[in-house]
Amino acid sequence: MFRSPKAPPPTRDESDVLQDQLSLLPTRSTGEQIDESEEKDTPKIETKATGRTKKKPENYSAADIQVLEGIAAIRHRPGMYIGSTSTSGLIHLIWEALDNAVDEAVAGYGKHVWVMIDQEGWVTVRDEGRGMPFDLMLYQGEYVPAATVILTVPHSGGKFSEGAYKTAGGLHGVGSTVINALSEKLEVTIWKDGQQFSQNFSRGTALPHAIEPCDPKLHGTQLRWLYDRSVFDPDAYYSIEALESRLKAATYLNRGMTFHLDAWDDATNEEISRVFYSRDGLPDYVRDLALSTNPPLFKNVLSIMKDKDDVHVEIALQPTTGYKISMYSYANAVRTRDGGVHETGFKAALTKVVNDYALKWNIIRNRERDGFRPEVIQQGLNVVISVKLTNPQFQGQTKDRLNNAPVEGIVRSIVDEGLKDWFESNANVGKEWLKKIQQMQKARNEAQLVEELARAGTKKNGELIDTTLSKKFLRCNTPDPSRAELFIVEGDSAGGSAGQGRFSDFQAVLKLKGKPLNVAKADLKSIVENEEIRTIINVLGTGTRDTFDITRLKFNRVIIATDADVDGLHIQCLLLTLFHQEFSDLIERGFVYIACPPLYSVKYKGKVNWLLDDEARIRFIEQHPDSQNLEFKRFKGLGEMNPKELRDTTFDPARRVLKQVTMEDGVLAARLVMELMEDKNAERRRTFLAEHARKIKELDV
Repeated sequence: MFRSPKAPPPTRDESDVLQDQLSLLPTRSTGEQIDESEEKDTPKIETKATGRTKKKPENYSAADIQVLEGIAAIRHRPGMYIGSTSTSGLIHLIWEALDNAVDEAVAGYGKHVWVMIDQEGWVTVRDEGRGMPFDLMLYQGEYVPAATVILTVPHSGGKFSEGAYKTAGGLHGVGSTVINALSEKLEVTIWKDGQQFSQNFSRGTALPHAIEPCDPKLHGTQLRWLYDRSVFDPDAYYSIEALESRLKAATYLNRGMTFHLDAWDDATNEEISRVFYSRDGLPDYVRDLALSTNPPLFKNVLSIMKDKDDVHVEIALQPTTGYKISMYSYANAVRTRDGGVHETGFKAALTKVVNDYALKWNIIRNRERDGFRPEVIQQGLNVVISVKLTNPQFQGQTKDRLNNAPVEGIVRSIVDEGLKDWFESNANVGKEWLKKIQQMQKARNEAQLVEELARAGTKKNGELIDTTLSKKFLRCNTPDPSRAELFIVEGDSAGGSAGQGRFSDFQAVLKLKGKPLNVAKADLKSIVENEEIRTIINVLGTGTRDTFDITRLKFNRVIIATDADVDGLHIQCLLLTLFHQEFSDLIERGFVYIACPPLYSVKYKGKVNWLLDDEARIRFIEQHPDSQNLEFKRFKGLGEMNPKELRDTTFDPARRVLKQVTMEDGVLAARLVMELMEDKNAERRRTFLAEHARKIKELDV
């Protein structure tokens, strides 16, 4: 379920790659047309200059210095404040408003927050807090309503003074200003002390405000905005699933609060309404995670909660029968995607206590020789870590990492004590957990040897695992990973055409033999012993799991290219499952793409036109009524194209269409993978693949 922005479909820019972002479920496709009459002999890619460059003027003076302040600075470099101008950055605006509303509720003012998105793309976030102050304040020699200053001046707000908020997620005084700066229009309404303050803004510029009487019982702040389409990417959209997941997480992190979501869903052409509330908090969060992972190892969630040195620590965890770790950490209810000191403290205490009890209960005999490694202990664990503190030190405006050094020791101490209490009170299930860890460590040791073989290129059972000699892998010439691209293609026929059609200077090709292993339920030993996966591990160069090192990645883009049929989509799902589970950082950091070769070609007035999909074909016929009786050639697979056709439509950076795979929400991704790839869902999987056979370019893990 998604709503797409009301904006015209993106047009092809022949000077660059069209890198449209994917969503967890299909969005509406946009037809694309490629005119072969405009083909280029060489791709337009960034290369180092080889000739003389024109010398710049030597005079460099004060006249060359620009000073950007406030709204102008934010609009000039929006990525510094919201991460990117893609879908994730667009939704980040909602997170900024939501964090402020939650801060009010946590401070004891209100228990309800409303989030609304209408059919035209207007977003409304309302709380029932105290309301932004709008009495006059002196700013730069003029008396201006405080609310106006908050919305137009970065680093202004009420969270800088000591004691204003005991804990808060919005601390930089930038969030509300950023929303205003990056919106075409913004409307603020405040109810406070029997007065209603209203003011509109246009691309950050304040218009005249109004104050009128209102019901004294009303209190709170409402922001309503329409994002600026000249700032954000053409394909940026609001993901209903991402909103639902974030609001659900907010209820778990703030037990007792209620969040209301009303949003227009373009997929069903109707408005959806959701209400989110949690009684138990983090244990409910972990139970929800179990729905998208393997079954829990034991029924009850392990919960730890304690205050120490003015830091509130709450942790809920539950081991599963699987291998993938699902760890979500928060500071003041703000997701810290890159972890930080609270995660470090938790992992240290977990490793110590687990090994203490493995030794105490004779599951291991010697800590130095047999001790469980941290990465093995964490395998299959569903865990949520939440800390709340007065002055969190976040890394950057997107607040992806917590850096308060003392928090590490506080969390370690509380988790150490809580885990010991749990093991003492739950000896039977505790031993079951430790024995599962022991089995995983044994499998990890065996698998590590296989993985080392895969990366080292040595012999195993007489077979040389060496990508430089493998017939399945065609290397590119460039030694520069920042230029190199890897195409993973399906079958020998497609691989043969791809090998001849590629730009060998910077494009490598890996030909898959059959369908890859379904890694959703496989153990690590089975995964790294699989020939196809072993080759992928070797070709990428990063290793996997605890040996993963993204600095060893040999390619700037990893591009999945499969046929436009049910089998092709199935292979794509299996590969995305593999990347989600074993190389999730590659997706998180934007290295994984899906190739979208055109589905049709038609020769019209002596020129070959390539049409991306059925919508593009219909549009072409509407624009050229005399083409109805022409033959539209349909390509089911890449192997049906000759090398030149493949080069022009799929490999040429100036003409191809790529879709960037994203993971906006790991929980949603894991759930999709689990539901589609489980053996028990075979019939549902076949139905899904059949219905979406042509929408492979829109699938995301």
